Amino acid sequence: MKTGWERSNPLILPDQSTVSKMLQPFLNERQILKLEPLGGGLSNTNIKVSLTNGENFVLRIYNDDGTKGHIEKGVLQLVKSTIPVPQVLYHDASLSQFEYPYLVLDWIKGTQLSELFISRDQQSLVYAGQEVGRVLASLHAIQFTSPGFFDEQLTIQRFDGASGAEFFVDLIERIISERPVTENLGPELVNEIRQFVNEHAQLVDDIGNQSSLVHSDFNPLNILIEKDEDNIKITGILDWEFSFSNSPLIDIGNMLRYEDVKESPFIQPFISSYLKHGGDLPQKWLQKAKLLDLIALCELANKEACGEVRVRDIKNLISRTMNEWELYEEVQEDI
Repeated sequence: MKTGWERSNPLILPDQSTVSKMLQPFLNERQILKLEPLGGGLSNTNIKVSLTNGENFVLRIYNDDGTKGHIEKGVLQLVKSTIPVPQVLYHDASLSQFEYPYLVLDWIKGTQLSELFISRDQQSLVYAGQEVGRVLASLHAIQFTSPGFFDEQLTIQRFDGASGAEFFVDLIERIISERPVTENLGPELVNEIRQFVNEHAQLVDDIGNQSSLVHSDFNPLNILIEKDEDNIKITGILDWEFSFSNSPLIDIGNMLRYEDVKESPFIQPFISSYLKHGGDLPQKWLQKAKLLDLIALCELANKEACGEVRVRDIKNLISRTMNEWELYEEVQEDI
C-alpha cells in the first residue's frame, strides 16, 4: 500500500518560530512544545503540533494556490455530521503569514487501517470490512445535481463530454499518450492497456452520470481505526482534497486496489455491509470498479519524476488488473 513510494512534492517544514507566527490568531497565548512531521501523505505536508498544555492538532500545508484547502475544508464541514472526520479549527489561504495555504485540524486518535491489513488478523479484517462498508455507504448517500469537480465553494464544475465507453476510452488514451506515462510504464505495457481498455470498455456504458460524493483516495492509509477484542471502530477518514461528484465505484476500486481477491477476508463483509446500509452496486461491479481505478493508476504514472518504487508498484497493479480479470468475475458473482 504505497510502501516506499517517493513523494510527489517535497515536504514543507517550517520551524517552530514560523509555525507560531502562522498560528498566532489560533493559538492566542498557548505555546508550542514540539513539531513532528507525519507520514502517509505523498503530496501535502502534515505536521503534528503539540502544545505545552497537552493539546495536539494537525497542521496541514498544501502545495497549491489554496484550492485544495478550500475544497477539503468545505467537504469536511459537509460530511461532519454523518462521517467521522477531523474538525477544521483554523484555515489561512491568504499567503500573508506563510507562502503556502494551510489548515489546522483536530487530532484524532487511532491507527491506520493499513496496519490491520499488514497484520492479516482474519477476524479483525471481517469486522473492519463491516464498518468500512457502513461508513462508505453513508458517504455515497450524499448526492449532488451532476457529476463534476468542485470549485472552492463546492459548486460542481460539470465534466466536458459524455460518459460511457467512448468517453472512457478517450480519457485513458489521452492519459497513456502523455510522454511521462510512456516513459514510466514502457511502450509494451501502454499498448497492453490500450488493447485491454478497448476490449472491456463497454462495461462502463451503463454506469451513467452518477453524482455521489466520491472521496477518490479512499484506502486503508486514509482510514483511522480503534480496535478492541471483537470490534473495529473508524475514528477518522482523512485527506479529502481530491473529492468530487461521480460514481461510487471509484471508491470501491480504490479501497480494493491492493486486496488479494482470492484470499480476502475483507471483501465479502465490506460489500455486504455496504449494500445492507444503502449502497448500490451494478452487475459486474468489481470489474467496473477496476476499470475506473485503471484511470487513477495511469494518472499516477503521469509524472516527470515518478520514482522507481512508485513506478514498479503501479506497473504491478496495472498488470494484476488485466491478469486477474476473469477472477474478478467469479468474486462479484459470489457476493
